[in-house]
Amino acid sequence: MKTSLIGSKVSTAVMLLTTALFMSGAGFSAKAEDVNAVYQQGRAAYYKGDMQTAFQLLSRVAAANPKHAETANMLAYIRAHHQPADNSLKTQYASVTLPKVEMADVTLAEAIEALRALSKNASGGKVVPNVIVKGEELGQKKLSLSLSNVPLNEALNYVTQLVGAKATYDKHAVILSSQADTVTTTTDTK
Repeated sequence: MKTSLIGSKVSTAVMLLTTALFMSGAGFSAKAEDVNAVYQQGRAAYYKGDMQTAFQLLSRVAAANPKHAETANMLAYIRAHHQPADNSLKTQYASVTLPKVEMADVTLAEAIEALRALSKNASGGKVVPNVIVKGEELGQKKLSLSLSNVPLNEALNYVTQLVGAKATYDKHAVILSSQADTVTTTTDTK
């Protein structure tokens, strides 16, 4: 425990020193103290398990001092093990429940249009999914589906699975691509 505490204090001192060296002009010590305060808040959030706050604060520290190893390590761990809080399409789409979804022998493109209309009605016009289908061939695949009281994101997943596609939630749209597009193979020919 003592070694960890000493290492932490040394790490903080090194961070302050390197930050001070990178700062120029009068008031550099105030800037270094500000960076240290942000670092301490980010570190505290990290050890409390509040990864979203920790990520935001530690990203500011990394911008001011990209060579601070402990900050870089914590940010790497957060990126690898924690997804950011969802203000994403997936969360937005999960909040819309479709009362009834009935589709028989429709193409993927037609199914997407039907889900858009059902979502618009269920959300009072607030949520209309943006969906991009990669490839004409994929858009023409047929499916049949009958669901009740299902969240929009799950309905999209079922439709995607039925045509053998993969859904990727981007910032502004769901991108549907065939499974063959997501799997790459290499062969050596000599």
